[in-house]
Amino acid sequence: MSLFISRVRNLSACRVVSARFFSSLPESPCFLLSDKTVKESREEGGDRIVRYRIFDARTEQVVTTSEKKLPKELIDLTDLYKPLVSSPRVIPLPSLGFYPHPFTTELSLSSSCPDQDQEDFTVAAKFCGTHISVCKPFFDLEWIHIATSLPLVPASELMYSKRDKAFYFTSVKGLYIGSLHLSDNKKKNKIKYQEVRLCNFPKIPGEMLDRCFASKHLVESPSGDLFLVKWYAQCTHTKEDNGEAEGIHSKTRRFMVFREEEKSRGYFSYTEDIGDLCIFLSKGEALCVSSSMYPGLKPNSIYYIGHGLGSYDLASGSVYSFEPLGATMLNHAPFWIHSVI
Repeated sequence: MSLFISRVRNLSACRVVSARFFSSLPESPCFLLSDKTVKESREEGGDRIVRYRIFDARTEQVVTTSEKKLPKELIDLTDLYKPLVSSPRVIPLPSLGFYPHPFTTELSLSSSCPDQDQEDFTVAAKFCGTHISVCKPFFDLEWIHIATSLPLVPASELMYSKRDKAFYFTSVKGLYIGSLHLSDNKKKNKIKYQEVRLCNFPKIPGEMLDRCFASKHLVESPSGDLFLVKWYAQCTHTKEDNGEAEGIHSKTRRFMVFREEEKSRGYFSYTEDIGDLCIFLSKGEALCVSSSMYPGLKPNSIYYIGHGLGSYDLASGSVYSFEPLGATMLNHAPFWIHSVI
């Protein structure tokens, strides 16, 4: 996901330990920590000039962008938050016809990074629990809302498959994969479902099943392999002197990755080896990149935001937490942003 509905990104300034200014900004996926206002227009509703503080997963350091102009009100698509973009684009969206509540949106594009002159791309979004909404920003005057058979919340995020030219998501329990193949005839846009069959399922300690909750995520590799990822997290807390719980938060325990079999659609086999690939999970569309393209990234790993901030080695099953950022940083914009695509 390279463009964003910007009202979702309502950042506030916060202190970052050991922040440094980099003339060369991260090209690998990065995480937006905060923004700092440098200058603000005196005009009502005017723009403000900001600098963004970004966590670079490749170097595990905090970097600061150059100054950028941030409009006070912006509800369209924009690549303003990508650190390598010097001239941000703004693409108007048609009216929804309703006001989503709460205003949080999971978004996917049929093109990872539409060119300046590219207009034929589709936006898919989850604005409410039982519909997927789609539109072509340069052609449509309204969104098309497509009903699903099952509630989408808390199902997986939307994912666009370049291989299949379709949007995908999992059902709430991950038992089915829903797909929306794009058609020139909008009336034929219909969601289809495929039953998920997991093979070579590993043994999981009963204690983990009892104490953890799991979310499901779909991601496609650069070569077109489809992965289903199960993310297990556990609620933990600190105790006051009187023994009462306080400061309840979630902590990542493990991941399980299943690769779709080439000749059997819907069949996914468990694996602890995804080669030099890195998967990035957050509250947005998952990313998958080759670590060889970005020296410093750990191959065969999952980088995550939410239930902590860290990386997970699939071969050893070890969790590495990025400190001293801590969980307090995760409330501002819990999304990985790819700086390039």
